[in-house]
Amino acid sequence: MEKLITKIEDIKVNLCEDDILNFLQIQKRWPIQYSTSQPTVQIINELGNFYNDFFENTVDGIFLNYDKWLSLYNLGFTSIISNVLDLSKELRLLEKLIIEEIGVKVCGNFYFSKPGRKESFDKHTHSYDVIVKQIYGMSKWILNKQEIDLYPNQVLYVPKNTEHAVIQKSEKKLSLTLNLA
Repeated sequence: MEKLITKIEDIKVNLCEDDILNFLQIQKRWPIQYSTSQPTVQIINELGNFYNDFFENTVDGIFLNYDKWLSLYNLGFTSIISNVLDLSKELRLLEKLIIEEIGVKVCGNFYFSKPGRKESFDKHTHSYDVIVKQIYGMSKWILNKQEIDLYPNQVLYVPKNTEHAVIQKSEKKLSLTLNLA
């Protein structure tokens, strides 16, 4: 796992807030859910639950209403943007690297936010390993009762069944989670 983490750290993902905002304006890229039933974009509300009442019916299906979502983002709600490893050259390279290293495709999700509201979910665990790569901004994590500051390009490994949470976001941030399920 250390070898994989080092390789993930070595790949610089050069994305900024404007890039993510531009991606989210490609309406047909963001249906309410993928064919696997996974939601494409959600926010974490103040109760720590998923919320996605910012989609609209169109002639072609139910897609993200960017302006409605943007108003929530501007209030400081954290967004989870799912299946993002196709959005840039660096992300596609990360996906290829992981497939070559572990032999399976992974799900990559962005956690995209600015200060203002709940940082993320309360402490929780997963039944699979997670690798977090901080793209920009800083976030403070708790991992097994230890506080960790995660800065741009740093990687955090969260072994399956390990209690973790983001406990502080004091600036705009973008984190990439790689779920090794």
